Amino acid sequence: MARHDRHDRRQGGRRRGRRADSRRHAARRIEALLDAARGRSQDHYDRRDPSARRGPRPKLLDIARHGPLFDRLAVADFEYLMARDLAADAATLRLLLPQSVLGRAQNGHGFWQDETGQPLVFREATFDRILTALEAFDPDLRADRVREARRRRLDRLGAWLLENLDEPELLLEDGGEPVLGVEFLRGQRVETRDFLRGMLLAGWMDDLDQRRMCMAHHRRTFAGDALEIGGGRTLVVRPERLRELGIIDPGQGEFSNVDLDQLTALGVIQTEDREYAWPGFEQVFFRLRAGEGVCDDLSLIWIAARHGWSAFLGAFLMDAVDTYDKFLTRFRPGGVDGRLATALQEAWRERHGEPLVAGKEILDVIRFGAKLNDPPCFLSSSHRRFIQTEVGAKIPTLINHWRFLQGEPVYEIELGYTRFPARKFYAIARERLEILEIEVPPTSFVPRSMPRR
Repeated sequence: MARHDRHDRRQGGRRRGRRADSRRHAARRIEALLDAARGRSQDHYDRRDPSARRGPRPKLLDIARHGPLFDRLAVADFEYLMARDLAADAATLRLLLPQSVLGRAQNGHGFWQDETGQPLVFREATFDRILTALEAFDPDLRADRVREARRRRLDRLGAWLLENLDEPELLLEDGGEPVLGVEFLRGQRVETRDFLRGMLLAGWMDDLDQRRMCMAHHRRTFAGDALEIGGGRTLVVRPERLRELGIIDPGQGEFSNVDLDQLTALGVIQTEDREYAWPGFEQVFFRLRAGEGVCDDLSLIWIAARHGWSAFLGAFLMDAVDTYDKFLTRFRPGGVDGRLATALQEAWRERHGEPLVAGKEILDVIRFGAKLNDPPCFLSSSHRRFIQTEVGAKIPTLINHWRFLQGEPVYEIELGYTRFPARKFYAIARERLEILEIEVPPTSFVPRSMPRR
């Protein structure tokens, strides 16, 4: 009888322990959700006082009534970003940064605020309207020229990769210049297979079907909760018909298959697999599953931890492709990143009789990077942020991530638009890696400079 009592007490203790763990995990997820909500409510991009986490509510403006203000802020914001410490030449930044200005205009970030600090939000801002404002500042920043230059860069990258598929090593330069204009890629030699493997993993981690398979396969977070990952697809649309329906940002809602069928029947969404041309057609992201997506920073760290430096740079480069892909003169359904990943996989299989990447590995990287896995992580650095040297650092953020994996001192900076603390981020990355029994050297931080007297 006593033996049964002891057993019952042990079982009861285990149940109480599990309940306590569950409460801790739930509290941690709720805390992270609140942190993310606060981050989304007001951006702290380049804020002089990043500790100021709260502020006035955004003020919604429209371009028709506030055109001169919009133009003035667009130019000021662009000039400000051009002056940041970014690992790219001016020609590259002129193609990249108008996209950053667009995001900031739509969310009231950066220079998009009034003299009191109230965010000024232009929800209907578009990439082309930003460039119209910048064109007065620089005639070469015409929408057609910027879009075409972005398209040529992606076309050349795809051709260069396929041309060099059989080389055991790749020098990440094309015509004497680093690929996609990223300076820290200059002179870098990578192992071709690992580099391409990183590209494919990053190219498919945003695919909604892959995310759904990930949730069906893994089912649970590291803490045992249901694994939830949001996502969507980039679709080709007739932009004027989308505007006629009053749909400003399809990425903010949740569209069902019935919704998509209706929009297709109305001639808004184009489904034929052919090349489309701007401005008659445009690519637009539609959210098809609500919820948080995948943290690119964590995904790249997983790829680096499993496959090394070459794969890390490949994943980073494919993330850059996904950025440039959003605004081109000509495009096909499916996006450049997904189509390039498929082309590289098929070409490699044809030459070597095996795939570069197995399907399960794609599901693994998605699970690891899921923002609502445990510990939660509401961060996803943009391409611009990866190549930017943040205040307090002497290296770009991407290289800081690599130093973390190597056990070299990392800079204690703030990451992404939510200004996520690096110390917290690397603790999350370490905990997730340790759950998978992937060893990482102890984390140390570069001492902060002593303040001037």
